[in-house]
Amino acid sequence: MSFNALPNELIYQISQRVQPADLENYGCTSHRIRNVVTPLVIEHRQLRKDYTKVSLNHVSAAKLFYEMCTRPWVALYPRHLEIKSNKDWRSFENSRSRVRAAQVEEIKLKRSRIDEEDIWNLLQRTGLVPEDEIDTWVREVDRGDEDYLFAVLLACLPNLERLVVRLDHIRLEQVKEMVRAIKRQASTPTRPKALSKLSDARVIEREGATSCDLELFPLLASLPGIQLLHGRNLVGLYRECYRDGWMSYPGASSTITNISLETCGMSVEGLEKLCGSIKGLRSFKYVAHRAGWGLHRIADLLKHARGTLEELVLSTGSGQSRFIGTLRGFTALRHLTVDSSMLIQRGKMSRAVDILPASIETATLAGNSLTRPYEEQFLADLYRPSFSYPNLKKLRVDDSWGLRDIGKDRLKFQKEFHKQASPSWMIRYR
Repeated sequence: MSFNALPNELIYQISQRVQPADLENYGCTSHRIRNVVTPLVIEHRQLRKDYTKVSLNHVSAAKLFYEMCTRPWVALYPRHLEIKSNKDWRSFENSRSRVRAAQVEEIKLKRSRIDEEDIWNLLQRTGLVPEDEIDTWVREVDRGDEDYLFAVLLACLPNLERLVVRLDHIRLEQVKEMVRAIKRQASTPTRPKALSKLSDARVIEREGATSCDLELFPLLASLPGIQLLHGRNLVGLYRECYRDGWMSYPGASSTITNISLETCGMSVEGLEKLCGSIKGLRSFKYVAHRAGWGLHRIADLLKHARGTLEELVLSTGSGQSRFIGTLRGFTALRHLTVDSSMLIQRGKMSRAVDILPASIETATLAGNSLTRPYEEQFLADLYRPSFSYPNLKKLRVDDSWGLRDIGKDRLKFQKEFHKQASPSWMIRYR
């Protein structure tokens, strides 16, 4: 029997198994198929709009999970996922507002339309939940435990590219166990590895947190394929990294190109463990959370990125930090933002030619430590007629007076002087 001889009902059932990404092309194969699949195409476009970028607490996570139980192809839509933990909302019990009570009732209604076997089969298909624990997972998901809900979503969303975890004094133990299971998972032709497309991972702790989940950040950093890594308000990484055994965790994935740590307190040893296997780092941003904590071993810390690092941002935000040492070996460095106090060693301003590489294009010095004599000394090295820095375009200062370009007039003078001065005079000037 030919395909055209099939009744529309069978063609519709066949069309429901077409991948969402191919559905519109499938509808263009004939006028009859287009008429049959038009409702599916409309539904596909609406689902793509609703689920490509999703921000979830445990209520909306349950809604997405039960949606996947009835329509498994929904799991193919999410690309960007943001999960928000909240210590006050651990389950569906004790609703505190009418809006939330209505959301919980909607979730319970969706659950009533699904057999427990459907949830059991979905968890089994992931290959990441042990069979003897599936009953426990089903019970916790039905209860609305956000830890289990977030963990199962990581296992069920194969096209996830960006993950943001917002923590609120909560340790997501099941999420961490799921990440460990994903790291151990072997990829097969029939079952691709979970989170295989994830390239951007962010862990953000709420400001003012008294404790921090020290394990989630390095675990996400070690997933293969990660390129962008961002952490914020992770102050516990400095205080407790040894006590909690953080140093025993694996280093970051070798594919990482950008690392950004804001208001963090990770020790130099912890950073060395993190960056030990990175080979192609292009951007590194580190903002410490306490005074006197500068990265004085920056050349050793980023030794594998000497030929690739293009942007470097270092700050304590306090005006008191340590001397960072020389950056002359970073031959690809183009953009630098650093506290001016990091350029002072033993009470004396270091010369630009001893710190900055010739490839530098823009430099921004933050803080109020750059006094007038220091400024003149730094400018003399950067803008002298010998052109030690032929690519330099801007030298800015960001202090209590605001952000200003202190090298604009000197650079203009340098260019005019280079045109008029004789080579012999330039040699004497050096």
